Amino acid sequence: MGTTDGRPCWADLAIVGDTPGVIAFYAAVLGWSFTDDDAADHHVAVASAHGRRVAGLGAPDGSPPGWTLYFAVDDAADAAERLEEAGGMLLDGPDDDGRGGLVVVALDAGGAVVGLWEADDPGDGPAWVEAASAEPGQTRTFYGTVLGHTHEPTDEPGTTTLHRDGPALGAVVFAGDALPHWLVHFGVPDVEAAAAAVGNAGGEVLEVPTTGAFGRRAVLADPSGARFAVLERG
Repeated sequence: MGTTDGRPCWADLAIVGDTPGVIAFYAAVLGWSFTDDDAADHHVAVASAHGRRVAGLGAPDGSPPGWTLYFAVDDAADAAERLEEAGGMLLDGPDDDGRGGLVVVALDAGGAVVGLWEADDPGDGPAWVEAASAEPGQTRTFYGTVLGHTHEPTDEPGTTTLHRDGPALGAVVFAGDALPHWLVHFGVPDVEAAAAAVGNAGGEVLEVPTTGAFGRRAVLADPSGARFAVLERG
């Protein structure tokens, strides 16, 4: 297992419907700019914030509609083998991304879609990531085996923080009635302002801004229905 394995490094949006409308939404809500320069083969456009690549519009074959979280890996083929041995299932890849790297899209052992990306510098990952699982223990064991993640308990029953040799990168929570999924959190300076911009941009506020154990956040949906969260960062 490589030394960089396990860092949330990227998110791709498999677009359904109006691509210009989705681009306009994220520009209005998150302040992103978009280009197709230096894009991976599966990207329609790449989003940037503060001069850094942060996310892609377009996704590899096998990706379901919505946002897919990617973790960095040193060796995509090796990580894909570990994933299958740990109870996951490959949906696509490892495939050439057109930029000298390899991408994998898979189901983890709990049924959530996840990506793996072998690349020199994929970009800046989400500010926080959250796995909702019907079997949190199974999910923790899976990512420990595949990516070297460790987990720490929290005051919230069933919730643990996710680590890779350092501070918390995200959390694993009980999914309840929801399907297993990863919820990507993008950093914003003002959660209220981001949530206020959603309606006029054609999206929906699913959870109003609240302050929790991991910071102030809101859960939103873009015009295509793709869910994501915003987390306040200075």
